[in-house]
Amino acid sequence: MVQSRVVNVHLTFRNTDATDALKSYATDKVSNCLKKYIHHDTEANLVLSVEKNRHIAEITFNVDGAAFNCSEESADLYASIDSLVSALGNQMRKHKEKITSHH
Repeated sequence: MVQSRVVNVHLTFRNTDATDALKSYATDKVSNCLKKYIHHDTEANLVLSVEKNRHIAEITFNVDGAAFNCSEESADLYASIDSLVSALGNQMRKHKEKITSHH
């Protein structure tokens, strides 16, 4: 039986409107990415901000005693979230490989 892990994503919007579509898109993408690598419930802080024509997605969270933070920016908030999730997956995979290779 696979135990379900809960990822609580706290969204913060800066200089942009908090639309339901954007909230659900960001939450789904981030939680699906993290559920692949984490072993227990996690709290993640996601900040979506707009500065002129820079759309920035930043995330910070702690897992297994390690602090992770990642930031991506592009001309579109959805593209920023996608590249953030991709970079996050790479970070988590490296961390997991580092942990498993030392045992």
